[in-house]
Amino acid sequence: MTSEILKTRTEAFARRIVTLCLPMLEDARSRDLAYPLLRSGTAANANYGSAQRGRSHDEFTFRLGQACDDIAEARQWIDLWQGARILPAEEIETLRNEAEELMKILTSAYLTAKAPRREIDATGR
Repeated sequence: MTSEILKTRTEAFARRIVTLCLPMLEDARSRDLAYPLLRSGTAANANYGSAQRGRSHDEFTFRLGQACDDIAEARQWIDLWQGARILPAEEIETLRNEAEELMKILTSAYLTAKAPRREIDATGR
């Protein structure tokens, strides 16, 4: 998967989270449940974008790790919503599946970036 496709997916995920959470922010009873999901779901997109613009490999890796943490937190909130039956089961399941896939992709990218890099000699080996 290219970085452009992953950025498109994190943006789409963030938009879905915003659409889902905004109406709930208007109700004082549901605000405390909506805000953390809104923050973590949109932060995953922001941190992935920041990773793409990283000025160094270390900065890239750090921001990618933050995106992993954010998407994992968002998935935990989605799981809570799913268990509490706050939204229709099909809608929350689709969102949860996308969060799960994004978490796997971002974690794999993070582990690859974090792995020790080997030096390439002049012959390209």
